[in-house]
Amino acid sequence: MENRTNKNEVFIEETFNAGIERVLNAWTNPEKLMKWYAPDGCTIRFKELNIKNGGRFHSCVSNPQFGDCWCVGEYKEVVPNTKLVFTMVNADENGNPINPVEIGMDADWPGETLVTITLKEENGKTKLQLRQTVSQELAKKTGAYPGWLQMLNNMRELLNQN
Repeated sequence: MENRTNKNEVFIEETFNAGIERVLNAWTNPEKLMKWYAPDGCTIRFKELNIKNGGRFHSCVSNPQFGDCWCVGEYKEVVPNTKLVFTMVNADENGNPINPVEIGMDADWPGETLVTITLKEENGKTKLQLRQTVSQELAKKTGAYPGWLQMLNNMRELLNQN
């Protein structure tokens, strides 16, 4: 697994006290995804979720303070127990891509980012690396970076329950 980071991407590495199948299942089982895949205080719902190569999703994160944030994307790679790669595109409720500025996001935020999740099992635990094609500095400024940390912590709590 590569540890190289650059300033043009978000890079987060976490280790989970769970086998690789359970960690991947948290990312690919819609019922589990609904329980953790939103920042603290928010909820997520899906209009479409088809987790396979070429599959698509259309989601909405509801934030009591800021309202709804719609997103669409495509799964570019789904490699069992190894990797998930998907795009994230700011969208409207009908799934049409929109300029992030129109929904109050930072003018520098890209309309589309690529997220790569890689998994590696080590002694019964799973090391997860998350990369997103946006500068870590911008992701920290906009709240996207702490949002990922909150969501991964929520996933850890879900995994610890089982």
